[in-house]
Amino acid sequence: MRLYAITPGITPLSKAPDSMGLVGLPVWLWVESPTRSTWGPSSIAAGGISMTARVESITWDMGDGTRLWCGQGTEWTPARGAVPSPTCGHVYDQQGTFRVRAISHWAARWSGYGQSGVIRFDLTRSWDYRVAEIQVVRQR
Repeated sequence: MRLYAITPGITPLSKAPDSMGLVGLPVWLWVESPTRSTWGPSSIAAGGISMTARVESITWDMGDGTRLWCGQGTEWTPARGAVPSPTCGHVYDQQGTFRVRAISHWAARWSGYGQSGVIRFDLTRSWDYRVAEIQVVRQR
């Protein structure tokens, strides 16, 4: 069974890879194109033992001291505009480069030979997320 960390969806990077976030602008977080290997369920059976693994939740460590616990989240589209995510989101209140981590919390349930149990483990994906601040200059 090959299992991997999720591919994170995060605005605006998922829609424009060279872009950056903005102070005060809602950031949406979601699992991009979940598969059996990145979300589950993924199953295997051999020699009288079977196991099924799936992600139970995602912890998003936003790099600014904020931690969020979410499910798959809701994918952002341009039509949604600058509103907060209905399922998993964050707003940065300062500019900088933040090390963001998406931690997939997996549970693999197994059974066989009259026994059963759960193996829990985490898989992590991390990246740097740049947040800028827009300054408005008014000329007369």
